[in-house]
Amino acid sequence: MTVKASASGGASGSPRRITISTVMEFTDFGTDVEAEAPPAGRVADVTAQAARQGRKHS
Repeated sequence: MTVKASASGGASGSPRRITISTVMEFTDFGTDVEAEAPPAGRVADVTAQAARQGRKHS
């Protein structure tokens, strides 16, 4: 995964806007894997937060 971030802002003290683009490359489709879900304390559902942020910037 590659994450690229750029930040821009106005005068000193003004809020900064940060844009993040994520590129993910998926390979080896069909390969059998063994994986376990992480413990509940190590995950978070940010779906609603991402949706709110998307509506603010569209």
